[in-house]
Amino acid sequence: MKLNRHLFLLSVLIITCNPGLLSQVPQRLNDLLVSTEWLEKNLEDSLLVILHYGMKTEFGKEHIPGARYISIFDLLVKDEQGIRHEFPDEQTMEQAFRSWGLNNNSKIIICYQDGNAIRWAARLFLTLDYAGLGNQVVMLNGGLKAWREEGRPVTQGVTAFQEGTVDIKIRDEVRVSKEEVLAMLHREDVVIVDARPGERYDGTIADNDSTRAGHIEGAVNIPISNLTLDDSTHLFKTEHDLRKLFEDYKISSESLIITYCGTGILASADYFAARLLGYRVRFYDGSFQEWASDESLPISNTATGVR
Repeated sequence: MKLNRHLFLLSVLIITCNPGLLSQVPQRLNDLLVSTEWLEKNLEDSLLVILHYGMKTEFGKEHIPGARYISIFDLLVKDEQGIRHEFPDEQTMEQAFRSWGLNNNSKIIICYQDGNAIRWAARLFLTLDYAGLGNQVVMLNGGLKAWREEGRPVTQGVTAFQEGTVDIKIRDEVRVSKEEVLAMLHREDVVIVDARPGERYDGTIADNDSTRAGHIEGAVNIPISNLTLDDSTHLFKTEHDLRKLFEDYKISSESLIITYCGTGILASADYFAARLLGYRVRFYDGSFQEWASDESLPISNTATGVR
């Protein structure tokens, strides 16, 4: 007891002598979302790397000071079977991250330009998580739109930076294959989540990248549009509302979630939301384009409701 008391008093003394330490602790929702207020207070942190995703022409007009424009398309490839939006090899991925100035101690903030960019920003988060960097990445809640609407500083200037030296370590457990999805199709603890719009999920409209319409048998539908507020800021919904959205499909802390969509972009947002809420989640990168092309695999046009 005495030792614990001494450690507590020591920590109080350190913070009292150096109050700046308090401002260095980010105020985040489950460590994956950061507020515009927090970011503005920490813009001078030399370890901060803001990765901006959106239109390059719009980035040139205005962006958050210090932000770096990146293209997620550097990290999307087509495999030998013609499946689009797959992860590149480890070397290509690591070199892209280094070209963005990432280091092993970087604090990475992903900023999406607007609502249309959220899916791509989420795919960037997923890719960084797959590369073993998930513990040092957060998303700016509301992105540039929320930042601007709150009157926070923007610039046209581009900040110079050096090439980084980050080392990555692929986390194979982040993604699952077609064979693994098939093997888990009827497991009670597994919930397969389709992130596409409802009309593609139920097969009313054919998916452009698939030979069959519908969804993976037993999958539930949580479209990306359900994750954010329907206003100009595109803030993510509150933790309470997001959790209710998932719990409506009997998803619990015991569940294993598998997200997919058409080609692996929209599903990244559901993956991010599931990580945000602390669920166990995996990503099926082949998605419906791969699943539907195999006639032996079951699909359905019937919605899976609350279970």
